[in-house]
Amino acid sequence: MSPGSHASLLLARAVIASVFLWHGVPKAFNIAAAMNKFARFGLPPVLGPITGWVEVIAASMLLLGLFHSAAALSLLAVIIGALVTVQIPGGVSAGLERDLLILTGLTLLAFTGPGRFALSAKNLQAPIQQEIRLTAER
Repeated sequence: MSPGSHASLLLARAVIASVFLWHGVPKAFNIAAAMNKFARFGLPPVLGPITGWVEVIAASMLLLGLFHSAAALSLLAVIIGALVTVQIPGGVSAGLERDLLILTGLTLLAFTGPGRFALSAKNLQAPIQQEIRLTAER
């Protein structure tokens, strides 16, 4: 993978994580408002703060490149839920277009990995393994 590809994956992770943090933090920390919002959509109110915490935790993991597949899949579940329950019933709108772009980006990240600029176990193990090889060769 080229250096530009790694930088592009980092940019995608940062933008997508920022969107989820922007929408997730208010739901996670303002429980009453999140419950009211979900009730207005005809959803169980308890899903509001739960969704908020999933967004905050998974977006943070995605941004850092930790457990990126689990993070991307968790956020895919959230965005599919938003599409099915809110965006698609609302018709074509900027929210629908945004969520479709997020869905596409998360799908890409779920199948390509976080890239070199991540704190994934694979990226952290490579320098250690190289040092072990160099030490063994001496």
